[in-house]
Amino acid sequence: MKFFQKHRTKIIWGVLTILALFFTYSRVQAKKYDKPDVLNTSKDTIIKPEFKNIKNELVLSGSIDAQNIADVRFQTSGRLAWVGVKEGDRVKKWQSLASLDKQELRKQLEISFNNYRSELSRFDDTQDKYKKDKEALTLTDEMKRILVRSQNTLDNSVINYELNDLAIKYATIWSPINGIVTKIEQPNPGVNITPANSTITIIDPNSIYFKSEIDQADIPKVKIGQKATIRIDTYPEENLDSQITRIAFLPVSGQSSTVYKIDFQLPANNTDLKYRLGMDGDVTLVLEEAENTLTVPVDSLYQENDQYFLWVKSNTGNLEKRSVKIGIENDEDVQILEGLSPDEQVVIKNK
Repeated sequence: MKFFQKHRTKIIWGVLTILALFFTYSRVQAKKYDKPDVLNTSKDTIIKPEFKNIKNELVLSGSIDAQNIADVRFQTSGRLAWVGVKEGDRVKKWQSLASLDKQELRKQLEISFNNYRSELSRFDDTQDKYKKDKEALTLTDEMKRILVRSQNTLDNSVINYELNDLAIKYATIWSPINGIVTKIEQPNPGVNITPANSTITIIDPNSIYFKSEIDQADIPKVKIGQKATIRIDTYPEENLDSQITRIAFLPVSGQSSTVYKIDFQLPANNTDLKYRLGMDGDVTLVLEEAENTLTVPVDSLYQENDQYFLWVKSNTGNLEKRSVKIGIENDEDVQILEGLSPDEQVVIKNK
């Protein structure tokens, strides 16, 4: 208290000085922020809004694949006796492709038939032996078991005959589809083969389609039947009209992100094999589009939080910060739905 009384005058003057400095600074700052933005003709760019068509597109990369692909192989092992096709051949549905040596299989069929006849004879003997007991209903449990075993043995001999008969039928393989032979694992007769190394691959060239992958974030933007345009790298001047035919339910395995396989129709007559499996290309999907709508360059649009605004030049040459509502946006332009008139001037501020 004594200190305050002694230095009261100095303290009061000090407080007044601080307050004066604070009010002076506040007025300078207020004046600074109240100053309107002025067009910098050496840096800023003035543009006029334009009425044009605008679209938002999604471009996906992919390649050609085929729906109808058949891997045909023998069901049993054996010696390859005949190969009736070579890679590149066109085949028709149910056309024979190759055959195993049937001589041994026919001998096995003869053996199985003889075994059947022998079992049938023993079966008849057993039936005759217990015929009287069966008719008199005096069969013991042992007799019943003997008759059951006799019946089972005969049935097994019939099944074995049928299996050997099927082996002869399966010794020749056919093409289940119309197509082109693209792979023959064993093209030379005379070698012993197994089902694991006897594959012949047939592909139907008219069942081709375009496949791609789409990120999970873009799934809500697409649907089955949506129009698309395909461009194959081999034929860059061609644009093929297409549509989405399938969107996979399960994601593609082995990818670093979650993506889904998406298929597109490839409406092309491929009898001359112009389009081949594995050809790369791009597919373009139009997500949104509008015709003759007010647009500005996307570089002129600014964002603060969830609000969009433009710098608009006023009649005095100052810049007005104008809040706008936008619509379709792509890499070049953005659609302005509200907040801007066609006759106004928009400024792109360059730093």
